[in-house]
Formats: sequence, C-alpha cells, structure tokens
Amino acid sequence: MNKHVVIVAMAAALASVSAVGAVKGGSTDETKVKAAPSTLFGSGNAGLQFGSSAAIDLLGGPITQANNALARAAESNGKHYLKGSDINFLAGVMLGSTKIAQVWRNDVAFNGDTTTINSTRQMIVPPLPFMPDFGGLVIGKVEGSPVYFGEWAPKGANYAAVASTDLNLNSAQHTAWYSGENPTTNMPTLANAKYNVVGINQHNPENPNVYTGVLSATYSTGAGSLTGTLARSGSASLNFANTNISSNGSFANAGNVITGQFYGAQANALAGIHKGGAGTQDDVAFGGARQ
Repeated sequence: MNKHVVIVAMAAALASVSAVGAVKGGSTDETKVKAAPSTLFGSGNAGLQFGSSAAIDLLGGPITQANNALARAAESNGKHYLKGSDINFLAGVMLGSTKIAQVWRNDVAFNGDTTTINSTRQMIVPPLPFMPDFGGLVIGKVEGSPVYFGEWAPKGANYAAVASTDLNLNSAQHTAWYSGENPTTNMPTLANAKYNVVGINQHNPENPNVYTGVLSATYSTGAGSLTGTLARSGSASLNFANTNISSNGSFANAGNVITGQFYGAQANALAGIHKGGAGTQDDVAFGGARQ
C-alpha cells in the first residue's frame, strides 16, 4: 500500500467528528496541556490537548491503547511497549513493530476505592503533525467516574531509551492537570460528605508513591468549604483549609493554590491541582470519589 495513502487513511481513522461535550478541567499551564472535549480517538469525551495538537480522548486513546499493550506478554526484558497495532490496524501497518512508548499501569487501593494510574513514556517523534507529543504522561482515573487527573512533561533526552522509568517529570515544563465529564453545575447540599482522594506528583511507575487522604465537603445555600489533608511518605502534606466551594461546582483557596471541580449531579467525584510547591515540578494533581 502506498505510504501516502496509509497516512491519509490513518488520519481519517484516528480523527473523530468534533462535538462539544460537557467536559471541564484545568492545568497549571494551559499553553502546554489543556482540558478539552476530545476530537481524536473519540469525540466529545474527557480529553487533553498538548500545545496545538488535537484533543485526545483519555480513555479511548492512551488508557485503552496502553492496556492493549499490557495485555500482551512482556518483552524479553520484562517491559511492555505500545505498538501501532495497539492503536488500530492502520497504525499497525504504518508503524509495524516500532516501539512507540513504554507503558505501565498501577492500581492504587485506598479506603476501598481503586485509582488506576496509567503511565506512558513516548519513545518516538509523532509521524503525523496532528498527533500529540505525549512525552511523559501519567493518567489517574477516579473510580466509577469519567474523571481523570495527572501530570505531563515533554520528552527528555532519554526518550529513545529501551527501558527507563524517567518520564522527564523534573522538567521545568512539568504540568499538572485534570479533565472530567459531567461537571457539577449546580452544587447539591452536602453535609460533611467524604471523598477518598489520591494525589499524583513525580510518579515512578515502578515504585509509586502517591498522596492519599480523605477530604470533607460541606455546602448549602451558595457557600461551602472543602477541608482535609493529603499526605505521602517523604513530602509535606497538602492542606485544604480555607478552600471554598462555589455554586457552579468549582472550588479554590486563597491565591488559587488549590483549584478544582466537582463532577456529577450529586457531586460524586472531584479533581483538581495544587500549586503550592517551590516550582512547577512540585505541582500535584488529585482526584477522588465520594464515599
């Protein structure tokens, strides 16, 4: 098959008809990573846009594709790699056995909930201009909701290394983000509602060390608060004191050190970012489900 024909067909297969979906999120630098309704790998779902790339469907793209790769037996070095056939047939034809990315999955159990964390270390330069530069991408998923949170950094100098857990997350361009479907637009009354929350920062997919904690939300007649702490070994705790909840389901504290969003009509999930560290490398993304 002519390579030009393959490229055109592949572009058509990957792209989706643009649709405006109920997606809301945020990031610590929207010029690098921006939450948006997906146009690639799925239409109108929770997605991310990297720079000027198409907005990828998080579930239909990197999560499902990485899980396809992880379902195969590991390579001789014990590692798993994303290949074209994990994306679709045409990508398999075009890219063959090329290792597109090294991939991992961690299932983090906390208080009866499981947060799935998929990690991707991109190993090639994207062959088509509309394809995103995944770089080092970490995606956490809130159990039971299409709500995602994580971190990103551009490819590092080691991007072509056969095996490495270095996702270049120490980059000054490190960006924490969150993106979810069905954002809460009219906050329900909450009386000390509890959320099991996980936070991600500088994730090592072969030695994960996440933040965990229970946050409490109270809301009534136009005002509310989110309180509690997230903690992990070796790091300062993240304190949510003086974090205010707005009627549209968003929340923030003074100076927007903490910002985020509730999801679902009954505010059954939340996600957000914490920017209180010494630099961008310390920014944390978090998400969790209501107990």
